[in-house]
Amino acid sequence: MLALPLAGCGDAPAPVADGFSLADFFDGRSVSEGTVRTALLFEEPFTASFEGRRAAERLRLDERFVFEDGARLQRWDLSRSPAGVYTGTVATEDGDGKLSSPVPVTGWATEDGAVLAYDGHAPGGGDTLLRFRHVMSDNGDGTLANHVTISKFGIPVATSAVTFAKSEAALVQR
Repeated sequence: MLALPLAGCGDAPAPVADGFSLADFFDGRSVSEGTVRTALLFEEPFTASFEGRRAAERLRLDERFVFEDGARLQRWDLSRSPAGVYTGTVATEDGDGKLSSPVPVTGWATEDGAVLAYDGHAPGGGDTLLRFRHVMSDNGDGTLANHVTISKFGIPVATSAVTFAKSEAALVQR
């Protein structure tokens, strides 16, 4: 039964029940910086700020991206089961400032991070559904790395490398 929601996530190790907690990391304020590389040709930097609200193992998270062409919102609602399985939704703001309908997210906790996958929209993008796979791991210095693969019809079309931190000072120290 567990394999069904994780299908399409690539090689899926078993969830770790007492593994990394996204709710612990993102509760309160956080920041990030990263880049998106599209089709290996175009690279765009971005930053984001987060406001997370934790209730037990449920996390409601507003992620406010800042790209060169403007700001975009992504709204997450994630819950983690006692077995370490994540379920929830994500809604993404399009180029006209409208939030998409929430799409389902599945994933699992690892020893030092988490993996999340969903079919959704790129921040500021149009109606095209893309496959997103986030692989997060603790950097051991209070920051969290996030490697994102974005694909369409199973073909990677973009990647993103992101570092999350609880403060801008932690990002600068890296």
